[in-house]
Amino acid sequence: MNFTDTLKSVELVLAAGQVPLLVGKTGIGKTALAVETARQNGYKLVTIDGNLLKEGEIGGLPLIEDFFRQTDTSAATREKTTVYAVHHKLKEIDDLLSAGHQVLLFIDEINRCEHAVQQELMNLILNREINGYRLRRDVHIVAAMNPSDTYEYEAVDMDDAQKNRFVWLYMEADPIQWLSWAADNHIEERVCQFISTYPEYLNSLNEDDINATPRSYERISKLYSLYKENTDTIPRSVFYNVIRGNIGKMIAEEFLNFIESTYKPLLTYEDVFSGAELSGNIAAAVADETHTRLYISAKNILNELRRHLDEGSVDSTKALNRLVLFLQTYPVDLMVAIMKDIRNNMPLIYKYAAENDAFIDAYFAAFRRKRQRL
Repeated sequence: MNFTDTLKSVELVLAAGQVPLLVGKTGIGKTALAVETARQNGYKLVTIDGNLLKEGEIGGLPLIEDFFRQTDTSAATREKTTVYAVHHKLKEIDDLLSAGHQVLLFIDEINRCEHAVQQELMNLILNREINGYRLRRDVHIVAAMNPSDTYEYEAVDMDDAQKNRFVWLYMEADPIQWLSWAADNHIEERVCQFISTYPEYLNSLNEDDINATPRSYERISKLYSLYKENTDTIPRSVFYNVIRGNIGKMIAEEFLNFIESTYKPLLTYEDVFSGAELSGNIAAAVADETHTRLYISAKNILNELRRHLDEGSVDSTKALNRLVLFLQTYPVDLMVAIMKDIRNNMPLIYKYAAENDAFIDAYFAAFRRKRQRL
């Protein structure tokens, strides 16, 4: 499943009071999905990385305390009992709950820890208890692991009984989904352009070299921003080395050649909304673009439109009418997809769109055209 479908699946599983287990390659976005789940629900996120735990750590170190036990003769005798210190992550959960928050507990790398650690985590995940500490109902759990048959590191498999206690959700990299996310998270335009041109590089296993993952390109975007601002002090060779350290030698060479080549800029908000009427050049520019570049352009333009609507700096009716005219220059399948994206992911724009006759008419007209082509 792609990111969006997995996110919706997690919501459904959590609503049913069950535990989702995200299974996906490293860097594919499992942690980002946990962050987004917490954000959408107003939960505070607490993350435990199983790979970093040692045996007995999450359960807390044992301590000896005195207690008095009543005997048959009514005499109280002093005895010793073992109690366990609370791990700082569990204390963090309690502190958040005491402050009135609900918590999303994200337990990552559950198949990359020692077997004894895995059993402790399983007790916490499945039984919501460990060494006398109990998770309250306001704690929602999401677990994650990398596929055990894909990587060279040693993985600890679960037994069948443990596997049956989770809802397994398999994540896969989706370039279009990633580009949509990138447009919303200020990823450098040239990085997005590179993935739109070479979508196979988004999640690429490079034999005897660094693997490229979606997470790699998030780092590369930040590095590229710094490089652009400091080209007089950062040599090309230095920039190449840090890019190579993220995505491997071959893709790094492709990336540098790509960003240094001349390219046609994407359509912008100003291209669409400046002037009294939509420029007659827009239709020709759209016809000369790929679907992926058009999708990126639309996402960037919609984000800018959302900002203007939020600030109240544009007339909402005129802005929506102009947006409709722009989208009508798109291929019908892409137009419908973008309108659905507005409905599902852009509530502010959709609030105005739902009241705009031109938008509604254009959507149903496009939908009918799409069905006629099937």
